[in-house]
Amino acid sequence: MSQVLKMALFKLTLKRKIKMENINRETWLNLMIDKAVPLFDNAGFKISDIRSKLKVSCSFIQGSRGNKLKDAIGVHYNPTISAEGFHEMMIQPSLSDSVQVVGVLIHEMVHSIQTHLYHDENGFLSVKPHGKEFRKMAIAVGLIGKMTATTESPELKIQIEKWVAEIGKYPPAKMTLNDSRAKQTTRMNKLICMNCGFIARASTGAVNTYGLPEHCNQEMMID
Repeated sequence: MSQVLKMALFKLTLKRKIKMENINRETWLNLMIDKAVPLFDNAGFKISDIRSKLKVSCSFIQGSRGNKLKDAIGVHYNPTISAEGFHEMMIQPSLSDSVQVVGVLIHEMVHSIQTHLYHDENGFLSVKPHGKEFRKMAIAVGLIGKMTATTESPELKIQIEKWVAEIGKYPPAKMTLNDSRAKQTTRMNKLICMNCGFIARASTGAVNTYGLPEHCNQEMMID
């Protein structure tokens, strides 16, 4: 290999490394979705058909389904509650291990393809969230353990580690919330959507001034 070619390859590698070091979490997660899509397609679950409808973000998970999501590290929201029909997936920012993050992401992708394949006439999931259909797909793409809290099989871990080596580690350091933070003095009302169970909070002043917010095209109720 000539010295000129070696220098060109070095510059290209350096440029790519700098670019990857500057990406945010959402970009990183979307790159990992693209890496994981063939896992599903090759297993017979064509998630590529809905790739354009998969949306992922890094956010503290609150509210839906009562308190069941209090300790969740990932969640998938049915596209029926998305104004643009997206399968909204959220990953807790408290996670920092790259392999674990991708494992959680793949778990939520299973929920996405399951909702796409098994839904009623209104678009709602028609099978149990972690039932036999979910189990079949989860195992097929390399998830193991209890279906409500899956982990990565040894084979899937190796594959994810290859992706991480190519794309880079999950950025940046983890974020956590704890009870030592300053207490909020303004009283916040707990609001609930009676259609899907989504929960939000708003101050009494905001409710009195602007009225109750809407969710699922209907006014939320104070719980």
